[in-house]
Amino acid sequence: MPSRFIILFIFTALTSLTHAALSTMQQIQVATFEKMRDVERYQIKIAEKHFLGGDFKIALAEYEKFLTLYEKSPGAPYAQLMWSHTMMNLKKPKTALRDGFQSVIDYWPESHEATIAAYCMGDSYRTMGEVQSAQKAFRFLIMEYPDHEIAVRSRTDLLHYARLHQDMEECLSLLNQLTFEVKRTDTSKETCIKAAHELAELHCFAQKLADGKKALATTYTGPALFDQVCNLSAKTVQHLLKEPKTRPAALKLGGQLLATLRAETLVRPELAKDLLYRVAELHGTLGRPSDTWMVYEEIGKRFGLEDGLRSRQATWFIAREKRDQARRIYGEFDDKVTGQKAIAEMYLEEGKINEAIEVYRHLLEIDGDHSGDYFWSIAGCYEKLSDWKKAIASYRQVDRFPANYFAIAKCHRRLGEQKEAIILYNQCKVNGKAAPEATLQIGFTYEEAKDKEKAIRTFQLTCKRYPKSGQASKAHSHLQNKYNINVTLGGTEED
Repeated sequence: MPSRFIILFIFTALTSLTHAALSTMQQIQVATFEKMRDVERYQIKIAEKHFLGGDFKIALAEYEKFLTLYEKSPGAPYAQLMWSHTMMNLKKPKTALRDGFQSVIDYWPESHEATIAAYCMGDSYRTMGEVQSAQKAFRFLIMEYPDHEIAVRSRTDLLHYARLHQDMEECLSLLNQLTFEVKRTDTSKETCIKAAHELAELHCFAQKLADGKKALATTYTGPALFDQVCNLSAKTVQHLLKEPKTRPAALKLGGQLLATLRAETLVRPELAKDLLYRVAELHGTLGRPSDTWMVYEEIGKRFGLEDGLRSRQATWFIAREKRDQARRIYGEFDDKVTGQKAIAEMYLEEGKINEAIEVYRHLLEIDGDHSGDYFWSIAGCYEKLSDWKKAIASYRQVDRFPANYFAIAKCHRRLGEQKEAIILYNQCKVNGKAAPEATLQIGFTYEEAKDKEKAIRTFQLTCKRYPKSGQASKAHSHLQNKYNINVTLGGTEED
């Protein structure tokens, strides 16, 4: 077996149980580990074992031992770095900064560990609440190690502070670096793309559309770039419409975007329908509802009526409080079930419960496979009408145990039929998950029936049988507040 693979095998054997618990700022590089002698690896392993076990004073001594015995070792920078982490865990951040992380940078400036130490200094200052020192440390790292991937992390940390302090100058500087200067790797790519979007948005909101497009062009090309620019332009229109002084700019940009989308329908006819929907939405944003409707009619003529278009038309009517026209549109859906559900929901919103019931009964006829759902909705409608008997009859048509039993029991209680409700709750108790709630509700039902003794006994039983449940907490509180009875949660019935 080649020596490199022997070393990797030893590395894995010694560290596989421990490195999973170390952060990315605390793990030794494979290349460094390969260069170390067996005795050095063993010493690092001993120190790491105590570090992960929380024995930080012993770990500190072991890292110091390594540095004393093997100061020329390739692992010395790592040992010094971990000594610093150990000091942080011992709540000695100033010592960790002055004698630890800074020493790694001073003595091994070209090492991987020096870069990590530079970041850890900023992170430590942040932990201590020393924001300016943290920012200074992050800026130092970017200056000294601009191309290192951890510099990306430093930039995002600085960006957080720039946003927090509303420092637009630094915010733009960092976003420009992440967008245009930082090399996009598997690690940094996502961060850079997010930065490009944020930078583009800032430029567009400041009415610098060309700069916004330039930022997006670092990530997108061709049709994808067009789509991104259009989406951001539409968002910019919404932003500019918020203030009277920028409204003229919003209207101007909106007009340009409308023309651009129209032109694009000729370039990409396969996407013309989607582009026209964007045109319609933009008219709505600009406060031109009649133009939106005209585009909907255009789409219908060019591509035919379908439920997606009908849904938008119905929404348009609802927004104008023309609800009968909206219902007419829903009634024309090819998907009759979806259309009728929408009509029922509209009636419920309007408080027209009887009309909703009729729609649900129609749904029972055309979509019998989901009859349980419609009977449940009908039962809910009868509850709104306080027609408890009809609600019970509808709930009995639903195969949804124990939820339907709970619902029926509630209706019996509204009718003053506590005995029938208790019978149903007792049946619900066969379902383990439902038992605590069923028992609690039995207690409240006895209370409604003016049977104080049984109510108290049932509340106490809830506490004893289901001590860890939320229902036990409610029963415990109710016993204290209403009956001035204290009961210990837990135990058994026999207790």
